[in-house]
Amino acid sequence: MNISLLSLTNFRNYESLSFEPFEGLNVLAGRNAQGKSAVLEAVYLLATSKSHRTSRDMDMIKLGEDSMRAAAELKRSTRNDVTVEITLGRTEKKTVKINTVKHPKIGDIVGQLNAVIFSDSDIDMVRGEPAKRRRFLNLEISQVSPQYIYSLGRYKRVLDQRNNLLKEIRMERASIAGLDAWDAQLAVYGASVTARRADFINTLAELAESLYSTLTDSAEKLEINYKPNLNIAPGMTEQEIAEMHGLTLAAKREIDMNRATTHSGPHRDDLNIDINGMPAREFASQGQQRSAAIALKLAEIELIKEAVGENPVVMLDDVMAELDEVRRKRILDFTTSSQTLITTTHLSDINAQALQQAAVFEVEAATVRQQ
Repeated sequence: MNISLLSLTNFRNYESLSFEPFEGLNVLAGRNAQGKSAVLEAVYLLATSKSHRTSRDMDMIKLGEDSMRAAAELKRSTRNDVTVEITLGRTEKKTVKINTVKHPKIGDIVGQLNAVIFSDSDIDMVRGEPAKRRRFLNLEISQVSPQYIYSLGRYKRVLDQRNNLLKEIRMERASIAGLDAWDAQLAVYGASVTARRADFINTLAELAESLYSTLTDSAEKLEINYKPNLNIAPGMTEQEIAEMHGLTLAAKREIDMNRATTHSGPHRDDLNIDINGMPAREFASQGQQRSAAIALKLAEIELIKEAVGENPVVMLDDVMAELDEVRRKRILDFTTSSQTLITTTHLSDINAQALQQAAVFEVEAATVRQQ
């Protein structure tokens, strides 16, 4: 999979950009705040419908402008070539187009362009709060599973409705009986999310653990395990998980009503990440945590490749300076089959041999020029 053309209008500091990356390694070099990361952000937005840098969509609209547009032309080896586009206005909702056709669901664009991004915030997957790891799971599973996108979206909507009803019940403005319908739906959609997370994590863990061993020359051991909020057993069917979820909701109904929030379900899931038998979040060094995050991202590349039959676009956003020479080389070796976009403030951070084979672009004041 390759991006043949990336077009931006009023995106971040870009008034207009038409960028044609090469099929192999592309290096975007320049000082900070010139627009390097915005290029990668636009690609990730088109892949997932979300930014990896902000939770506020409005931040992506150029200061002083009313709307922005990001679009890409994609060449794919296992599927037909496609164009994807996202527009967003300060007073208009985000819209998506696939092959110039507007789609009613934002999630329809997810999976058209498959991309994996490495950034300096990846370490938060290991040392951060559970919400960081759930976000990672949601974004990556969505790229390979349309069913997951649907179930997760429905789960979130039903969860919001249930929590709103719990607040009304606590204020004695609604009947407890109204919870039954929401509980039934929450159990079904929650089971779908949980089952797909379990399958994804089983494969992810095996790959990441092997890759971590390679990164550390087998000197350390990484272990990753799914920590579902629901008390499920290995091998349970989706129907059995739904029944378990329903029973758990019923058992915790009194607590939920007292606190006006839902205490059970995949919105409270987590990943256990251990290094040498100890929780990485608490006991691992920053170097170990960063290596674990890299292993997770490299595993993600393999998972997408297996799921869609072609390599995703790989992006490294100012991370090379944070890595030693060995890790830099191993990441670049692993991504040689993918179209790769790297941002850097110093070309010396890129392996000299890799740099000889790369297309190098200078980014300055929201302009991109090939050197």
